[in-house]
Amino acid sequence: MANAAVEYLRKAFRLSALNQLRRRLRPRRSQLFGVGMAKSGTHSIAEMFDDTVNARHEPEGRKLILKILEIAAGRMTQADQRSYVRHRDRRLNLDVDSSQLNFFILEALISEFEDARYLLTIRDPYSWLDSFINDSLRRQITDQWRRLRDLRFRPEVFGHSTLEQVLKQKGLYTLDGYLSYWSMHNQRVLDIVSPDKLLVVRTDQISAKAAIIADFARLPRETVRMERSHAFQNPMKFEVLGQIDQAYLKHKVEQYCRPLMTRFFPEILSLGTRSIPNKPARPDLSHKDGTPSVG
Repeated sequence: MANAAVEYLRKAFRLSALNQLRRRLRPRRSQLFGVGMAKSGTHSIAEMFDDTVNARHEPEGRKLILKILEIAAGRMTQADQRSYVRHRDRRLNLDVDSSQLNFFILEALISEFEDARYLLTIRDPYSWLDSFINDSLRRQITDQWRRLRDLRFRPEVFGHSTLEQVLKQKGLYTLDGYLSYWSMHNQRVLDIVSPDKLLVVRTDQISAKAAIIADFARLPRETVRMERSHAFQNPMKFEVLGQIDQAYLKHKVEQYCRPLMTRFFPEILSLGTRSIPNKPARPDLSHKDGTPSVG
């Protein structure tokens, strides 16, 4: 109980107006954009650094969603998008901006920030879909988030088949919608971000690769706080995927996701072999020269 209270107060301070002003006045140490999907670990990436690092998860999310919807409607030019991300960056002054929403402004970010680096957290489609469905069922969302989900999962294109009526009954999208977006999001990042500016980390390996992430972000390893590297885990499980015909589910995953699964998750062949993050051994956070880190 005491630890929970301390964590609540810490988060409240981090989001306070005074602390936000302090962060914006602090000199920038790095520029890392997390560009993974929702439920891939973007929250963990923002939380895993200590308070000497200006790190945020989905900063100004409501405003950014409105911009994304304008972009989708063709009401923002490339110049408009670059102007927006430039002014937003000056206002936030972040070392780490980790957000699923960054995907939708990725081209503008690449054009505007030549020295920025990008972190793609990627989760296997089985455990990602299970987690996303659980999160969708556990809480209500605003109309803006609903419109964003419609943009991603395209209910006007994909209808529920007879083998996935459980998804329709629960107000969820189709397997085609979810899995086509999984493939498109991850492949698009791989296609347009220069390989020397991109680090890809599996969700179940975030903690184990914390030092690599810090090095890539050009931040000191001692700024990593391992106890925060599994932030925002959903405690509610609805087991919806288990109610879908497993051969049909596997067929849909193979249809949309096999190339990327072969590259990043070759050992996962079905829902039963999905990657389940375990608490890893503490990674080596010593400096590159072997000197032990402080803390």
